[in-house]
Amino acid sequence: MDSSQQRTDERFGNDYPRQWPNQWIRAQINRRRERRLKRADYVIAAFCVAVCTLIFMLCSHQLVHWFVLPLMLCGGIAGVDVVRWLRGRLDLFDPKGVIACVAFYGCFITPLLHVIWNRFGVDDDLPMSGDWRVWLGLMATLNAAGLLGYQFIHNLVFRCSRPSKFCWKINRNRFYFSFACALAFSAAAVFFFLWQMGGISGMVRSYEENIEAYAGKGVLLVFAWPLSVLSFIFLIYVWTDRDRRIRRPLSLGILPFCVFGIGHFAIMGWYGTRAGTVWALFWMAGILHQKFQRLPRTIMALGLIFVIAFMYFYGFYKERGREGFRVIQKPAEWFQPYRRDVKLLLLDDFARADVDAYILFNEIKYPDDYRYRWGLTYAGALAILIPKNLWPHRPNFKLEAGTEATVGKAASYDSNRVYGIAGEALLNFGPMGVIPLFMMYGGLLGWYRRKLASWSSDDARMFVTPFFTMLFASAFVADTDNLLFNFVTEGILVITTIR
Repeated sequence: MDSSQQRTDERFGNDYPRQWPNQWIRAQINRRRERRLKRADYVIAAFCVAVCTLIFMLCSHQLVHWFVLPLMLCGGIAGVDVVRWLRGRLDLFDPKGVIACVAFYGCFITPLLHVIWNRFGVDDDLPMSGDWRVWLGLMATLNAAGLLGYQFIHNLVFRCSRPSKFCWKINRNRFYFSFACALAFSAAAVFFFLWQMGGISGMVRSYEENIEAYAGKGVLLVFAWPLSVLSFIFLIYVWTDRDRRIRRPLSLGILPFCVFGIGHFAIMGWYGTRAGTVWALFWMAGILHQKFQRLPRTIMALGLIFVIAFMYFYGFYKERGREGFRVIQKPAEWFQPYRRDVKLLLLDDFARADVDAYILFNEIKYPDDYRYRWGLTYAGALAILIPKNLWPHRPNFKLEAGTEATVGKAASYDSNRVYGIAGEALLNFGPMGVIPLFMMYGGLLGWYRRKLASWSSDDARMFVTPFFTMLFASAFVADTDNLLFNFVTEGILVITTIR
């Protein structure tokens, strides 16, 4: 035995397959390297969570309380994937990395900001007797247990699931025909939608004065909403089809991205939903990431800043209608206190910490004042698929449950809040429903990511993976009816056309 073989036996043992020594050694080295990287991820995540907590504590003595411990646990569990995502070990558009960022902010950062700013609810409209920190801590404990279950089931399902057996190859002739038909239907739907609403000015006026004018337009929206994304996919496919092995410079894709992004907002941005524009931009950015050069994380950081600014300034229109245009034209009024301020954006639009803790408080302190819906809000979300002109009095179980849980049975107004995965579980099954819902969420994500890992770069499904990434990430802070609405209005036509 030569000296190199002896050193190999001493390091790895002498029971490795002698017929493939180099491959076996390489595999062992890769496994050890992977274990070191994983340990480093945990250490970095724990260190960052501890530093953040210390900085926040220095800002406010109110954070010196036991409730920060489960918050730190939430931050550590979610932070591991955030570290992997930032280090490039998860793809930029991998749903697990995006979900980790949403969970880290919503389950760790947001509750700390609530206490520092002493802000709970849209207009401090969540009256709670006692110390908010106790219920934020109890909700964080539920979230931490849910995140652990989510991670465990995700990893289990990911390992046990089988890769996709088939590849969706695009038939060129059928692609051009089907996309031509889809684009024609979508353009016609945009025309008829604007005609029925009286143009963009009519959309704005209806949003201000008569929101019911949008009722019954769901079928048109299914075809009209995806026009920009459909056009973008068609252009990128034609551009990259001849030689799929070449990755085009990212600068070439920025121009159509900006044109179609602005076009989407100019046509459909007056509907009153910010999510529609953000989803379309994210979708097109994901396609650039797949078909052109990989987007650097610095670009995504700038994109995140843009999204925050867009959601804030769009809030002027959402709150004030046409008067919001006047505010935007006067920078001196941008940060004047009004209902939709920066704190509301960060605490209510991007997270659900306060309302979830408030529901938990009401369900435990006053159990006789609320009745669980036992899955009705999930099943009832399907009712949005039926137009109101066909079913004028269709039930809205989430609206009823949310109003009862946050305002009370005898409320004189309805609560239109969004509750997220944990909050909707509380509405249906109480505290014991949170962990199983997180586990189901993790299992579905694990199955999807296993399929995604087996798709080649020229698989047709790669055109819709950014949409599903956004769908999974939104599921953390959105409700079933919101997700179903976004899936139908923004995704179903594109998915059907590509298939």
